[in-house]
Amino acid sequence: MVNYILLAIEITLFVAILIVFSRENMDYVAVSLICAIIAAVLTSIYIPKADAASFLSWIDPVKVQELSWMQIFFNMIEFQPLIFILGMQIIVAVAEEYKIFQWVAVKTLQITKGNHRFFFYMICTISTLVATIIADVTVAVLFVPLVIRACRILKINPSPFLYGITITINIGSVLTPFSSSKNILISSEFGLDLIWFMAKMGPFIIITLVLTLVLLDLLVLRKYNPPTEQQRILFLEIMNPDLVIRDRKRFTLNSIYFGVIIAGFVFFAEYSYLIAFFGGIIMTLLNQIPLVQTIKKVDLKVIFFFIALFILIGAMEFNETFTFIATGLSFFDLSNTFIAAIGVLLVSSLFSGFLASNPTAVLLIIILRHLYPGNIPDVVLIAFLLGINLGGNLLPQGATCDLMTLNLAKKNRVEGFTYSSLLKTGGVFALFHIFLCILYLFVFYLITG
Repeated sequence: MVNYILLAIEITLFVAILIVFSRENMDYVAVSLICAIIAAVLTSIYIPKADAASFLSWIDPVKVQELSWMQIFFNMIEFQPLIFILGMQIIVAVAEEYKIFQWVAVKTLQITKGNHRFFFYMICTISTLVATIIADVTVAVLFVPLVIRACRILKINPSPFLYGITITINIGSVLTPFSSSKNILISSEFGLDLIWFMAKMGPFIIITLVLTLVLLDLLVLRKYNPPTEQQRILFLEIMNPDLVIRDRKRFTLNSIYFGVIIAGFVFFAEYSYLIAFFGGIIMTLLNQIPLVQTIKKVDLKVIFFFIALFILIGAMEFNETFTFIATGLSFFDLSNTFIAAIGVLLVSSLFSGFLASNPTAVLLIIILRHLYPGNIPDVVLIAFLLGINLGGNLLPQGATCDLMTLNLAKKNRVEGFTYSSLLKTGGVFALFHIFLCILYLFVFYLITG
């Protein structure tokens, strides 16, 4: 039976985490851990262990009674996605050490030979593809300074290129289960592998990326003058990808090893978290880099944040909070999966744009599990992933990569790329992407029935 006072407190704590996570100047990890501890303590006081036993189906109900509440909440933490996140961050840290992604960016710039339109399409496409592997904010950190520098050499305004990168990065995040922490959580929970993502999301990514780049070209890029022939020659002399490489042998070996890890995700999808974790450790050993040194570069905040969320979500589960929410949502007709998918798309998009995508992902995962006790329809899962990834562009603060690009643009005094201009341009394209999502969901629904 639901304890309504506890329910109100838990929802308040969760909303507090959502708000704090969306504020750049607040310590969201500390706040989330405090909220989780409060929820756990109150749960241990007001909820009998017998009620918690039903949510720990993998443990004998009699043994649950023998566990302490600390052990019970420990069992609510999902370690597979956390191990995957940690492993991927170690892999990316080593790849960055040997400038693999920087080389890709500079090589892309060289291939364009200073043709600003070709440069625009190439850099946006490559940054989108890189965003399928590493976090969007990392892509911004790697690509934006290089783009600004290239534009300064060509003596053209970097603004249209920065708009292209920030708007298309989130498109790339939809394509793989390991592009971001939220995708890792969703794919781990619902058993979605790389093949599923490629098959279900691939067509949408290709269509949306092409249409977005063409519109950005027509509406933004064409307002700016192209570089002169003299500047293009200078550009080719300066932007040499070989200068990025410090140790060619290690660069080659790490590139090959990185490709092997990605291939492992394809052929052994069920063991992706182990491949990422041990792959990262082996990568440090092969390069003779102390693991402790590499871990210093890992963002442990996201790990502790998700641990806090899992504990809070566990407390809400024990109080049957999500059963209560699902009962309320059952008044809506969920038999039409297309209508349900549109609802999930809009809710996840709005929450990602105005609040925060990671806690939103965790919350919606639990709600969807209660609404669909069996298999969740693919069209609903597609809507969930599209909304949680693309909704961030509704507001600059909705996507970390947007804020990072704004910060880098401000430091480098880029004209025409401000919060208000990104709010306008990014918001328009976010709405355009949501419109394309609805069309894609409708076509997918008609084809699959």
